[in-house]
Amino acid sequence: MVSRQNKKNTILTLFIQCGAISFLLLLSILIVACSGNGSSQLDPGTPVVTVTINLGQIIVSPTPTLSPYYCGGWATDTSPPFSTTSVVNVFGKFTHIVKVNNTENPEGVGNATATAYILWPDGTSDTLTATTTSDGLAVFPVAIKPSALNKLVTITITFTIPGVKPCTIPSAAYFTAILVSPTPTNTAVPSPTGTPSGSPTPGGTVTPTGTPRVTPTPSPTKHP
Repeated sequence: MVSRQNKKNTILTLFIQCGAISFLLLLSILIVACSGNGSSQLDPGTPVVTVTINLGQIIVSPTPTLSPYYCGGWATDTSPPFSTTSVVNVFGKFTHIVKVNNTENPEGVGNATATAYILWPDGTSDTLTATTTSDGLAVFPVAIKPSALNKLVTITITFTIPGVKPCTIPSAAYFTAILVSPTPTNTAVPSPTGTPSGSPTPGGTVTPTGTPRVTPTPSPTKHP
């Protein structure tokens, strides 16, 4: 009786082991098949990306440092009217960063040499020079040429001071001269004199002329 029971237990154990082995074999086949399909979509030359998440850490981009010198330029009027005596002023600004009490502020650079290169539409060019004021401002009076009519004129400005790299404005100043029709002037038209109002009053004294004629009055007649 005991031997039969042991035999049944042995058969059951073998059945369970065979089932477990079959399940593991089937699971391995599925894993290999899935991994094979996924690898076909990857570039062999692309490394596997590994993502690491660190909790409790804050990553902040560093604040970029300011450049020690800045410069810019602009025209006071980008569409000036054209005439033989037209002049447009072009401004240039030269500044540097000054640190005071851990605070960086821009400040004008005085006595710097500013050079403006003017490129006209006909291909010619002119050069003007100026010295910056105490607040770093340079002014260039540009006489407008006929070639600038309805055409773009560009002005590049470069600032130089001893011991410092020259600073050229990042974007050129510009203007385009336009032709403006003269405004007609109003001519004053004289107004007519006023119309006299009221009735005219005759003036002067009328003097009769000639001898007046007297008509005799008849006298009454007596009857007997």
